[in-house]
Amino acid sequence: MKRILLAILLLVIVAGCGERSPSGDVSAPDLKIGRMKVSIWPEYDTEGVLVVYEGKFYDRERFPAKAAFVLPKGVRELTDACSLSPKGEHFCQLYEVSQRGRHSEAILKLPYPDFFIDFQYNPLSGDEKREFEYTISSKYPVELLEVNIQQPLRSSEFNVTPVSSKESEEKGFRHLHYTYEGIPQGKEVRFSISYKKQDSRPSVDIKSASMANSSGTAGSNRSYMIFLAGGVLLLILLGYYRYSANRKKG
Repeated sequence: MKRILLAILLLVIVAGCGERSPSGDVSAPDLKIGRMKVSIWPEYDTEGVLVVYEGKFYDRERFPAKAAFVLPKGVRELTDACSLSPKGEHFCQLYEVSQRGRHSEAILKLPYPDFFIDFQYNPLSGDEKREFEYTISSKYPVELLEVNIQQPLRSSEFNVTPVSSKESEEKGFRHLHYTYEGIPQGKEVRFSISYKKQDSRPSVDIKSASMANSSGTAGSNRSYMIFLAGGVLLLILLGYYRYSANRKKG
């Protein structure tokens, strides 16, 4: 019985070690991103701005690896920090966010080269006239950068600089699209966004959006599940061991 307990305890410890938050410098600074899409949606499901980074690294054989992502200054946490498996499953990861001068930086270890991270921040004022600047910058060269900027519902005089040459409409939202090729490491791509909006309500209901996000994101971390299952099994076996010992004494 003691050997079984020791084996389970070892399994729990190993799984827990796999879940430690990443620390230190990025282990593979010479990676390259093949495709990256950045979505910038002001006042979508909160009063702030929703930003989504998704894409895939070019050097697929070099993963698992640590990766760093540049965020606006002041951002301290992510809503999602996931790596996508070849089957499209989301494996959420622990991460670290630190302040780096004029921007923040998130570091996470990706088991697969495909990534999906999103966060909220609020550079907007409470005035009817709202404007902010968003700067996209990458720690790695990007072969293809796609940008999607969404106009909030119930807004007017929506202007973005630079001017987009492609627009689309989806579910009542107006989207502006941009495409850039061969973005060098560290190059900044800036967008100035302004519009008028009389209310502070987001475009979609917050509760409905939260339910949809929670049901649509798998967030299935294999090591975490092993850790949880091992802990439960350990408690069961400890209870059985105490029960057997007390029974023998009786």
